[in-house]
Amino acid sequence: EKVNVDNEIQERMKNENFKKAYVEIDKEYKLIKHAVQIRKKLGLSQEEIAKRSGLKQQVISRIECDSNSPTLKSFIKYLDALGLTINIEKY
Repeated sequence: EKVNVDNEIQERMKNENFKKAYVEIDKEYKLIKHAVQIRKKLGLSQEEIAKRSGLKQQVISRIECDSNSPTLKSFIKYLDALGLTINIEKY
């Protein structure tokens, strides 16, 4: 049986624990995906980022993978290699 993922997510969002976890993961996902888009716009390969960051190419690949949650230390090295920083603001 085919499952409509959007409908399934909407149904599960009624559960507060699911909703909280989903919101947290979604923020991380969007941040990482935005960094990957920038890397691609800059025309940089994962290998180039690995050399610049001192991380292995496999680590770069895992950082960019949807199912992985990188360490803050690795992600900051990744961002540094792209010439990016993180700004923290109160909302």
